[in-house]
Amino acid sequence: MQALVHCAGISPVEAVAEAGPESWRRVLAVNVASAAELVRLTLPALRRSRGHVIFVNASPGLTGVPRWSAFVASKAALRELAESLREEEAAHGVRVTTIYPAATATDLLGEVRRAFGRPYDPEACIRPETLAQMIVWVLSAPADSYACELSVLPSPR
Repeated sequence: MQALVHCAGISPVEAVAEAGPESWRRVLAVNVASAAELVRLTLPALRRSRGHVIFVNASPGLTGVPRWSAFVASKAALRELAESLREEEAAHGVRVTTIYPAATATDLLGEVRRAFGRPYDPEACIRPETLAQMIVWVLSAPADSYACELSVLPSPR
């Protein structure tokens, strides 16, 4: 089985009044358009193998965050891309899953938290290797079913 995992993203912290068109273009290009283009380019192989597309999105339920509009909008668009792709490719046997990981211990999350003036404790977050294991778990689903959405949270401390 062929698989495509889109886990790219940028996350500038800017109010709508501060974010110019180039900032919006860049966020949408990296967070959404690149995902669509990668799918387009790999779709023949994904169809042949009845493959799987995984989009790594944002924290579960993330909406309307002041000073994070471009990021939040791009992740809403990524969700809709996944929904559309799932419907379009079901007849070809292509599976599409959106994974919504909560805080994941990355340098990017540290930068975002600092920009918001919030503390960053990597120990309270999902480890990147744990998220990778969750992706492998989704890819290993039996042939007769799969998770179309998965929220991943850090274990309670």
